[in-house]
Amino acid sequence: MDMKYLIATLSAFIILTMPDIPKQGDSQPVNQTQKPLFSFGIIADVQYCDCDPAGNRFYRSSLSKLSDAMISLKKDSAEFVINLGDLIDRDYNSYKPVMDMLDSSGIEIYHCTGNHDYSVETRFKKRLPLNLRSREGYYAFVYSNFRFIVLNGNELSTYASGNKASVKQAEDYIAALKNEGSINAIDWNGGMSIKQLEWLKAQMDEASAENEKVFIVCHFPVFPVNMHNLLNYREILPLLEKYHNIIAWFNGHNHAGNYGNFNMIHFLTMKGMVETENTGSFALVEVYRNKIWIRGSGREKEQILAY
Repeated sequence: MDMKYLIATLSAFIILTMPDIPKQGDSQPVNQTQKPLFSFGIIADVQYCDCDPAGNRFYRSSLSKLSDAMISLKKDSAEFVINLGDLIDRDYNSYKPVMDMLDSSGIEIYHCTGNHDYSVETRFKKRLPLNLRSREGYYAFVYSNFRFIVLNGNELSTYASGNKASVKQAEDYIAALKNEGSINAIDWNGGMSIKQLEWLKAQMDEASAENEKVFIVCHFPVFPVNMHNLLNYREILPLLEKYHNIIAWFNGHNHAGNYGNFNMIHFLTMKGMVETENTGSFALVEVYRNKIWIRGSGREKEQILAY
């Protein structure tokens, strides 16, 4: 590791371990003189359905928690909101109340899909009521010279398609992972196609050429190693480590949340909103010229991460 990245790593560690990070709503932020370049909201694993609670998952309560999150994010002037997937838990009819709420918020929403979003009848799987901005379900957009790459981690899965051949391919892939002893060889995880990996590389090359910083968004984590990881996460990391303009990878899926740092990339697993009866979980992400401030609410903690 050269001196530049050693200094950056130490700086990130010092910032992360600051003892008195102010809470959202504090009027006197500690040592905060910069103004953010922009801010956006993040929600994960709302998993609404009109269903009785199961364990720590309170499905009906997600609707009021989502309402609180959108009101708060609009008050904080979030330029847009990213939904990290699993907007519903099951049943196509579950989409209407959450989509009505999001559509009436007045905030631009960028969606990626999670495994539960496909827990609908087969005839609905290819026409989920989400504006995914591309037929493939993965896309990119640029905001203030920052590129956001939204991935579809469900292409290789047992649940996203009613096509028997696609399901068999996913089953065989998961079986091979099990034989290798992979802890993420589980049928509620998904993977990415070779075509999408090539598209991701092209997006990263284009961002580098345009001198853009990058945020990557996916329902599934790829780091640290975890049972929730994307099925083919081992194909993703070697690609990412070739680039030094990636700020963070945001994902949901693991409701407990998680954090890791690989090749100076922050890997943030946001906590699931569906967990607990009354306490929500979402974040306002403030983007500065040299850091991002994750202003967590409810179960989501605050973090300041240098880049």
